[in-house]
Amino acid sequence: MLRVLLAPLLAVLHLFGVYVLIHGHYGPGGGFVAGILVAAAMILPRLVGWDPERLSLSPRGAAVMAVAGILLFAALGAASMVLGQPPLDYAALPLGSTVPARRSMGILLIEIGVALAVAGSMLALFYALTGKLGEAHRP
Repeated sequence: MLRVLLAPLLAVLHLFGVYVLIHGHYGPGGGFVAGILVAAAMILPRLVGWDPERLSLSPRGAAVMAVAGILLFAALGAASMVLGQPPLDYAALPLGSTVPARRSMGILLIEIGVALAVAGSMLALFYALTGKLGEAHRP
């Protein structure tokens, strides 16, 4: 029964995670909550025992996801400083024609970086707690 209900539940988790990510700067939620939802959608099949290799990232993939999110966040912060503005001043970034459009796009990119970092970190934490972290390095 769990395996039958898992596929629609995973679809809903992914869809809701994307919704929370996109609308995070308009209301409650954002990158952290979206990252947790995406990580939950990747961890849940492993807990049920339903083809985890096809549906989830490897420990190395989780680490790459976390690092990519942190680098995206840092790059956006550094880009505004390079342009002579305070860190994370989205109006300075060349992401749109008007100031509100640049700020909106900057916030969305920051939220994507946070979501990637949180999802990758939660997956890596799951692998570390279950002892799966070292399996990626064994021959």
